[in-house]
Amino acid sequence: MRTTLIVPFMLVIAACSSHGVYTVRSGDSLNSIANRYNLSVAELSRMNNISNPDHIRVGQQLKIRGGAKVRDGRAVASTQTSTYKPNKTTAASDHTIKAPSTYNNQPIPKMGGWHKPTQGKVVRNFNPNLPGHKGIQIAGNLNQPVTSANNGQVVYAGVGSGGFGQLVIVKHSNNVYTAYGYLSSISVREGERVKSGQQIGTMGKSSEGRNILHFEIRVNGSPINPTRYVKF
Repeated sequence: MRTTLIVPFMLVIAACSSHGVYTVRSGDSLNSIANRYNLSVAELSRMNNISNPDHIRVGQQLKIRGGAKVRDGRAVASTQTSTYKPNKTTAASDHTIKAPSTYNNQPIPKMGGWHKPTQGKVVRNFNPNLPGHKGIQIAGNLNQPVTSANNGQVVYAGVGSGGFGQLVIVKHSNNVYTAYGYLSSISVREGERVKSGQQIGTMGKSSEGRNILHFEIRVNGSPINPTRYVKF
């Protein structure tokens, strides 16, 4: 199976594929999935031998026509996949998506002031050559506020992948994104515009049981050292 990436992160957006498979999430309907990929319900039903469009289940994998585009017109980019794992927090799938991970030394486009997304000490530094180090990890208190590091728009809010728990991804420009993992709660919705410093969630626990925020900045899909732009 191949999965798709609609934002340039190795963190997942639980959905999709160009070859293509979409894993049904809680709240999905056949109509909403078809609409997302510019398909008709009839086309999607025919591709998946569905006789009753009202009968789809969370975790079900649906074939999506290759080359489909999401509604905002961005082409669905394909990449290698991992397996589906239901998460007890939500019904979203838990795919791990590999995006370009070459260390990017280029400066972030001017976007106004950056600020740290939460209070605390950096306990894991950026090292793009090590798994899980394509961002930084900040230790703090359980349920303390996590805020957007700059103005932007929420493009993902739900269960992440690779053990990052609940995740928010914010788009700040055409090629700059930030990600906030290990959240205990999420207070924003996909499509919502957020201001720098606006709360987007609260700090949760890592898979090791520590109170942690995983924070990434990516430019053109490549990881950037957050401490170059955000003072901690």
